[in-house]
Amino acid sequence: MAAPMQLCYKQFALRVEQIRNALGWSQADLAKKIGLSRASVANLETGRQRVQLHQVEKIAEALGTSPKHLMRGIWT
Repeated sequence: MAAPMQLCYKQFALRVEQIRNALGWSQADLAKKIGLSRASVANLETGRQRVQLHQVEKIAEALGTSPKHLMRGIWT
């Protein structure tokens, strides 16, 4: 994967992790809300697993935010 794209996944992952932690949720809590395994959430949060567009929407909804907020500033 090209370096700029990898950076995008890592920035997205950091934002998800920050919001999840602010809510006091574990990775397992988020996983249950979005229909993924805890391991998948862990991989998303480290940028090792690519997030699909429909997952961005589910993650945003679960975290009480918008896809736009999760993606803001990633491509500047």
